[in-house]
Amino acid sequence: MHDTIEQSESHASWTISLAFWLTLLAAISAYSVVALSPKLLSYIQLRHDYHATQMRLVGLEHEVDDLTQVVDSLARDPEFVRKLASVEFGARRAGEERIPVDEHLQLSIRDNDPVSEMPADSLPWYGSAVYPFAVNNRLRGTILLASALTLVFAFMFLQPTATVSVAQEQSPTMSTPGGILSRYRRPV
Repeated sequence: MHDTIEQSESHASWTISLAFWLTLLAAISAYSVVALSPKLLSYIQLRHDYHATQMRLVGLEHEVDDLTQVVDSLARDPEFVRKLASVEFGARRAGEERIPVDEHLQLSIRDNDPVSEMPADSLPWYGSAVYPFAVNNRLRGTILLASALTLVFAFMFLQPTATVSVAQEQSPTMSTPGGILSRYRRPV
């Protein structure tokens, strides 16, 4: 019967210790969400801006390449110059016949591919999830208060010695540093 009591006390002590550490982990997680979310949001915004700028830069490089080819063609190809003058200024040769086509099918050097840009205001889904924790001061204060109350609860009620029967008096050795450390050691 004495072994059964020791096993139940050991199991209860282990369960309380696990609950204590899980509660501490939850409090640390809540605090870290509040402390790190502004920095994480800044990082997400900077990364988003960087990618948008890179996409714009690549688009502009393609546009420069296309315009460089047009300049080279203007310098070397007289047939291209004639076609371009015919399109831009409506110049025709004698006896040339024009066939009307839709505007989107006509030749034009100014209709380059539009530079693709990412919308500047939209953030990735995880940026929208971090945003309230980084900006909303009322939410941040509530989370910090909950974290503090969780810590107080853990240290007051989830200590392994809190499960020991109240009938046991605190020994004088508990006031010494060795006694305090022995609090967390298993009895042999």
